[in-house]
Amino acid sequence: MIRRRRTATACIDFSRDQLSVVEVADATVTAWDTVALPDHLIRNGDPTDPAVLAQFLARTLAAAGIGARRARMTLPDDAAVSRHITLPPMSSRDLARAIRFEAERHLPIRIDRACWSWDVIERSSAGIQVYLVAAWRDVVQHYAEVARIAGLEPEVLEPRSVAVARAVNQDRALLVDSSARRLHLTLLVGGQPVFTDDQDSGVDVADRQEALDRLLQRAFRYQTTAGNTRMAPVLLAGGLETAALSLPVAGGAVSTVLNGHLPTAPARFHPASYLANLGLATRSAR
Repeated sequence: MIRRRRTATACIDFSRDQLSVVEVADATVTAWDTVALPDHLIRNGDPTDPAVLAQFLARTLAAAGIGARRARMTLPDDAAVSRHITLPPMSSRDLARAIRFEAERHLPIRIDRACWSWDVIERSSAGIQVYLVAAWRDVVQHYAEVARIAGLEPEVLEPRSVAVARAVNQDRALLVDSSARRLHLTLLVGGQPVFTDDQDSGVDVADRQEALDRLLQRAFRYQTTAGNTRMAPVLLAGGLETAALSLPVAGGAVSTVLNGHLPTAPARFHPASYLANLGLATRSAR
């Protein structure tokens, strides 16, 4: 009998103070781990020393038993920018040219210095809704360098909030997840991230509640300023799902609404703690 070779991918999530890694082979989670990331390794979303970060990443992968060489990675949200734009109805042939023109107008990074991409969110008789995302080219090159020094073949690099949105797969939600010392907030509208924020937090419940309240207040102000009369429901992820935190609006645990097409996983794996990794795993490489 011929045994089919398993195709494995390492899905790597970089946040400011935490590194999480998940290996997925044949649509199944096979290994995973989360470790604290030293403060000096990433600053403003950019690796301060790609070689040192690569060594840290390689040790983490080895300790987790991850042998995959293909890598998909998140880019911290503070190193990326995104915009929603609306274009008039047009042919697919004209769309790429029109989007480049709009990107030059709306993105705060010069196109020749950026790595950028776009997705069509919706087409209707009223127009075409497009989601633009961009990052400084040198920052992207630094993460590619990290992967290669760690012995990996970089396949995908995308903003963390985009990967999280894919894992959650909700039209409208205010998602809050956490690392050891920070809370991270992502506001989804139309299934796409439109606002991200984070906040230092302590380890006890009182400090985390205060940090959560501050984050939500800023998110509510953003929604009000944007003209939204209906606040997005709050979804708590990771360890926040079981924390004794109170919510000022409707909400609950993100585990109840996860994308139904995520990789299968052992019972001991907690998907709500690895949203960005799982979002990377379900992305089409292109």
